[in-house]
Amino acid sequence: MKKIPDILVLLLSAIICIGIQSCADHDDPQLAPIDTTQVRVSANVKVSPDSRWSAATEEMTINLSDIRMESPAGVVLKSISLIANNGSARYTIDDKPFSGEPLEFKIPLSTMRGRVNLSLRGNLIKKDCRDAEVIIADNIQKIVFSESPEFECEGWLHVSVKSQSTTGEEYSNSFEVRSTDHFSISVPQNKLYWTPSSGTASTIEVALGGGATSWSPNTTFDCKITNTAIGNSSAGSPTIFLTLPNTPGSLNSKKLLLFVTTSYFGTWENVTIDPYNLNTIFNIIESEK
Repeated sequence: MKKIPDILVLLLSAIICIGIQSCADHDDPQLAPIDTTQVRVSANVKVSPDSRWSAATEEMTINLSDIRMESPAGVVLKSISLIANNGSARYTIDDKPFSGEPLEFKIPLSTMRGRVNLSLRGNLIKKDCRDAEVIIADNIQKIVFSESPEFECEGWLHVSVKSQSTTGEEYSNSFEVRSTDHFSISVPQNKLYWTPSSGTASTIEVALGGGATSWSPNTTFDCKITNTAIGNSSAGSPTIFLTLPNTPGSLNSKKLLLFVTTSYFGTWENVTIDPYNLNTIFNIIESEK
């Protein structure tokens, strides 16, 4: 076996020592820290999906573009970290080296539950200084449930019809109809229009009163109806009065809508949400039956 020359052994030892010292420099508590008050890192941050909450089966993407740094000479933005805080622990989800190009973080939400606060932090290095970090974006909040909350709404109308024929015969009918899908409420023509036994009836007086029932089938959220309106906007009244020709299709010609606003609130999977308002709109249409 050949013996390594002493001079080569000394040279290798020196290189190893320098490398160890170089790696340790940035963590040496005796080194002066980087003055982060003079450092500012900014970026355009886009979070997708940007919904109030997500299901654990989804994936979240955070894109950073137009990343800029203002700092004293010698300070280098080494990498950018995505940090999560769930209230009981703070941990790094990912750390990406920065080369001046846009960055993308993809996060499977299967590892998260409940309310999580995310932040993006820039990791700084400088020769003969201790490492430091600066906040790029903070309070990126994400609520992750085991499944997406579902919300249901059933709209209904109380219909009152009155009319009088030319011979004095009177017609009066009241009934209730409910939505059979998520989009419309059907009013039967045979309950709305009438044919007098004698004389003619050219018009009908119709009163429509709207309401709704809402619920969440897969969560424990509570809810309440905060507004109902009939007309062409949500600013309308929950009850309207119409004089219509006693001819099928007259109600359809008004193109009326029932607007329902529901507020959902409460706690599910140990997460209490702020009131969530949901608008549902039903077309009021005639049906032949």
